[in-house]
Amino acid sequence: MPPALNASSRVWRRRCATIHGTLLSMPWRTCLNTKLLITGATGYIGSRLAVFYRDAGADLRLLVRDRGRLSPELQEGVEVVGGDLERPETLGPVVEGVGVVIHAAGMLGHWGLPYQALWNVNVQGTENLIRAAAQAGVSRFLHLSTGGVSGPKGFQPTDETCPPNPYTDYERSKWEGECRAVEVAAEVNLPLLVLRPTFTYGPADPHKLGLFRMVQKRLFFFIGDGLSTVTPVYIDDLVQGIDLALKSGMDSECFILGGERPVTKRELVWGIADALQVSRPALKVPAPVGWVLARGCEAAASVFRLDPPLTRSRIMALSRCWGYSIDYARRKLGYEPKVNLEEGLRRTAQWYRGHQWL
Repeated sequence: MPPALNASSRVWRRRCATIHGTLLSMPWRTCLNTKLLITGATGYIGSRLAVFYRDAGADLRLLVRDRGRLSPELQEGVEVVGGDLERPETLGPVVEGVGVVIHAAGMLGHWGLPYQALWNVNVQGTENLIRAAAQAGVSRFLHLSTGGVSGPKGFQPTDETCPPNPYTDYERSKWEGECRAVEVAAEVNLPLLVLRPTFTYGPADPHKLGLFRMVQKRLFFFIGDGLSTVTPVYIDDLVQGIDLALKSGMDSECFILGGERPVTKRELVWGIADALQVSRPALKVPAPVGWVLARGCEAAASVFRLDPPLTRSRIMALSRCWGYSIDYARRKLGYEPKVNLEEGLRRTAQWYRGHQWL
């Protein structure tokens, strides 16, 4: 578990209370009439956003660090620029002439990654981009955080008013990045909207492939009874939610964008098994045993310098409730997920198999 948030982070937390309040409010033009910058275009969410807005005819610019990782379908028809969030001197040309920024870039956490590496990108990098955007005259900034900043809760779904309780280093860095975004945007008078995607999945998602493979190979086991919750959101629904937020004319708001409802881990995993047409996993490992196994795996990994097959953060993800409410986005944005879990998992499994990922 990451160390407690420091004093400056507590200041950010208090200032983040203004996100539902009075930062700055101003109307904006539809994204199709102004240049749109999307960061993180080599990532899963960023790349799907880029395809969506390219197909919609947006005047689109993509920020990437490594052009070689850009999806083949984005190699043409969009403007691609290089830049580094950790090097503010590279960001001026990136935001020049841009009207709206969707900041989807970020560093994902993994076992053994120093917190400073996450902080450099997810916190300081966000500040660098906001300051560059304000200086260039950008009119609106959408910051993609994560639902995980709330941390695991009980069976009652979490909403935007719940106190933050980030568990992993990644979630902590995203929370601090969210707070820094609010603080700096207020300082430079840049209208800001914060969006918190939940457990995102869909075709071409490299991050959920491991879960599908474990179920396919009959290696998956539940930690606990499998009744803890998660809120899967199909990628197309998430993209539509972000687009609704973009076109809403709102700022100084925070929205959770998830699936239609929380589901149990058992419902999710059995749904994957059904989509893959394999037997449903039934093995259950008590949570205390899982924690012991995870500590042992981490200790062995430290000695042999390998990635552990099981970590404490994975035990937390599998055993605790990560349910979220999207009622606020429904009311304010008209957000309504259209792809149910069964259909979304079917499409995802079909894509994985069709592209020989499984």
